[in-house]
Amino acid sequence: MRANSDYLMRVTLKNPAIRLALGRFDELTTEGIIRHDADPVAGRLFAGGLASAALMTVLLDEKESYSIRINYKGPVSGMLINARADGRVRGLVRNPHVMTAADSVEMACGDDGASVAVVRSREGKVLNSGEVKTAFIMPSAALGYFLSVSDQVESEIRCEVVFQPDPAAPVRSADGVLMQAMPGCDLEEFGVLRQRLLEPPAGAILRDRMPEPEEELRALLMLLCRTAQPPEHSVTMVEPARFACNCNEERMREMARQMLGEEDFQKLLAEKPDPVIRCQFCGNEYHLKG
Repeated sequence: MRANSDYLMRVTLKNPAIRLALGRFDELTTEGIIRHDADPVAGRLFAGGLASAALMTVLLDEKESYSIRINYKGPVSGMLINARADGRVRGLVRNPHVMTAADSVEMACGDDGASVAVVRSREGKVLNSGEVKTAFIMPSAALGYFLSVSDQVESEIRCEVVFQPDPAAPVRSADGVLMQAMPGCDLEEFGVLRQRLLEPPAGAILRDRMPEPEEELRALLMLLCRTAQPPEHSVTMVEPARFACNCNEERMREMARQMLGEEDFQKLLAEKPDPVIRCQFCGNEYHLKG
């Protein structure tokens, strides 16, 4: 594995009784930002949302998926992200050019926090859903709060995204960690670990580039547990998250037919020589005639 290649791992500890997801999402976040031409403010929020959703895929069983909606009262409006158990992630930010109205994340989101709605499903069948209101505006903190309150599993998510002035590669690094309490976990101890995860040293570990992902994990575990060696743990490398859309010509044509109704759909085909529909998630365009 290249030092800078995307990866995702699932980590389980017995003492303390916690589980982690640790990952690198440079390619995922870069793809999302470029596809939506997101400016630096919208891009920071969107990258955090994509990375956080990617971390949450380790919580899914086979063939399951999350549909995540984060809404703000500010001019950025919000984002919608779909994340699947196999690592396929796609998303959109509703106002990717928010800097015309706001020059900071705080101004873009507004002063009313965020509302977070998450649907967990398997092959189109809803398994569970929930919605919470939170004062957190960064997607990582908002989704960690959602898991703690709606799923009732004490959780924390931290993502560190660093940008660079390169339109072809706007993300220099995007690393994140999800931490959850397991059955039997001392919640007071978890609170201490959570605080350590949110402190600057943990952020520095996520931003630094270590030769191997396992080295980053070891450094993080020793920091969280305040030990000279990482506590006993098991690691499973899973499929790295990637920006992937499930749109295709047939699906987009059927969606247009359902949105317009059969009569208006046929009228559109008769009036326009070559109507085109654009996928809101990936930007791919499809010809409706064919």
